[in-house]
Amino acid sequence: MPKTWWDDRRYASANLGAKVLKDFFGEKEFNFAKAVGLVEDCLRASLCDRQAIALDFFAGSGTTGHAVVNLNREDGGRRKFILVEMGDYFDTVLLPRIKKVTFAPEWRDGKPKRPATPEEAERSPRIVKVVRLESYEDTLNNLEPRRTAEQQSALDTSRRQSQSQSDFREQYLLRYMLDVETRGNPSLLDVAAFTDPTSYRLKVKRPGSDESREVDVDLLETFNWLIGLTVRRIAAPRTFGAGFMRDGEGRLRLKGRLKQKDGGAWWFRTVTGIVPDGRRALVVWRKRPGGETPEGIERDNLVLDEWFTGHSGFADGDGGYDLVYVNGDNNLENLKTPADTWRVRLIEEAFHRLMFESGGS
Repeated sequence: MPKTWWDDRRYASANLGAKVLKDFFGEKEFNFAKAVGLVEDCLRASLCDRQAIALDFFAGSGTTGHAVVNLNREDGGRRKFILVEMGDYFDTVLLPRIKKVTFAPEWRDGKPKRPATPEEAERSPRIVKVVRLESYEDTLNNLEPRRTAEQQSALDTSRRQSQSQSDFREQYLLRYMLDVETRGNPSLLDVAAFTDPTSYRLKVKRPGSDESREVDVDLLETFNWLIGLTVRRIAAPRTFGAGFMRDGEGRLRLKGRLKQKDGGAWWFRTVTGIVPDGRRALVVWRKRPGGETPEGIERDNLVLDEWFTGHSGFADGDGGYDLVYVNGDNNLENLKTPADTWRVRLIEEAFHRLMFESGGS
């Protein structure tokens, strides 16, 4: 433990914090940055485990991440950091700073003073993941009311009525628009888009600008976060081709076997892990090329059943799960044997419950 808790040579944030940032960027980019030496000593005193995680809810210029990188380079630790920041300087200061300190340990006037030594490079971060949360403005940008002529007529009528009940009417209309007219918008969970989980898109505001652009949303990772999944394995996606026929009783059957095929219409990807209550979970993501037509649903579910029993590994000793999540209505419960205890959950229902429902838990 440190013999003293103050060292002006390391802790004078007003001077040292500003100097470090000027060395990184060549000019002043952020006010009141902490001294990296101060944060290093705080972490050195508190993170006795060299594989601990430092969490900074108000990351500012990223001093905590910088300090973690320095400590790992110093003693070979495998500490990690999680930085949370909503200011626009996340993109202009924090993220560039982490990239720069990962590339080289010392900078002057915006340029590296020296490259990292082989040992420093070995002890540097391998990956820095950036996760962006949907903002309030992004949510509003993705709400597009779809109003029929009858809905517009009712709205116009209400506006012409007496203003004595205006507060009640406005509250009612706002709820109506959110519940009805904006249903199916991406920010309010467009369940229909789950037929292809790889193509869910949202309009996202560009950092430091009022301009928005459409970006892909990683539903797979978003769902992992929502259910609190400790991920054990994410499988590579696989595609399959299939042909169909009706038997003598009119039941849909496969022609031959379900075969893995590059560019096949049926796509699957699985995630396995542990949910917070300790149960083992298998998450099955699939494309449903049949859409919502009865024939299409029947074909997609037949392919799912065949894939689940023959290609998922579930029946080959890879089982032992307590929960099976899958997108789209399905018949997987019908595949259970009397000895099976796993339960099937719909991904769409779990998404909606965890995003919108409130309760005491």
